[in-house]
Amino acid sequence: MSLRPGLRLFFPRTIPRTSKPGVRWEKGSRMVATFNPGVEERAGTGGPSVFRKWAVRLALLIAFPTIYLAGAAFPPRFVLFVFPRYSPPPPEKDSHRGRALTNDVERELQGLWIVQQMRGKEGWYEARPYDRFDPQKIHNSLTAGSLRGPGKLAIPPIVFAKTDESEAVAIVHLGRALCGHDGIIHGGLIATVFDESLARNALLNIRTNIGVTAKLSVDYKAPTMADQFVIVRTKLEHVHGRKVSVSGTMETLDGERVAEAKGLFVEPKWAQFLQSSGVTQALGRRVPMPEAGPSLLDDDVEREV
Repeated sequence: MSLRPGLRLFFPRTIPRTSKPGVRWEKGSRMVATFNPGVEERAGTGGPSVFRKWAVRLALLIAFPTIYLAGAAFPPRFVLFVFPRYSPPPPEKDSHRGRALTNDVERELQGLWIVQQMRGKEGWYEARPYDRFDPQKIHNSLTAGSLRGPGKLAIPPIVFAKTDESEAVAIVHLGRALCGHDGIIHGGLIATVFDESLARNALLNIRTNIGVTAKLSVDYKAPTMADQFVIVRTKLEHVHGRKVSVSGTMETLDGERVAEAKGLFVEPKWAQFLQSSGVTQALGRRVPMPEAGPSLLDDDVEREV
């Protein structure tokens, strides 16, 4: 209802009280609006204290450097993909620095948990493939010669195999100089490691220990970072005449599976004309000591007569 102009002098319009900021009350219950932008009523709330402000600033000041240092020391994998760490070129194998780096890798290998776990395990034996490779032929070998050295395949792998040659576990160090994308091991090198590992398991199940790769398939599950040890596990699938099938997996020390492989290996028809003792030694099989007196050749080792 609207009031006539004359009655407004006696009945001023009242407005309900409110706690809206920017409004104050005066005598007579008249509401007077004050226009003061940016000023809010603080009664009962109170602003942040000076101590709280400086505590937040100090926490941020400590947090940012801490996160940066932690990320630099233990960078996430994605960061290493985009910004790989710089690595100098590997030194010469026979240089003082090269021998020191090789010794460091060997010392680290001997202390790995997988080596300690497998060493002395009943029904298994330990071997070092290519550890006693013929020095007159080493320059013609890919894995024992061309790829051997600091930053590459620095040391011969350690292999633990079942005495019946049905399974094997190889621990291999992959250096920084074996990359495709910087910081990530080349896929072809992973295939080479599989070829060597699966072939060892297969050839030791062939009478002459001589065989060639007929088929090799590799499934890459995740990028393999450089400069780390990997565990290659191989298993004999079946033997059919001169053909042997073997499967294998490659994983990091943390248990992440990075690749899987299957291989078919065949004994050549002319294998009996080749001496098998050199191959056996290169594969790292335990060679029994020759018996006293003359003897003939057997299926495992060449003995002097």
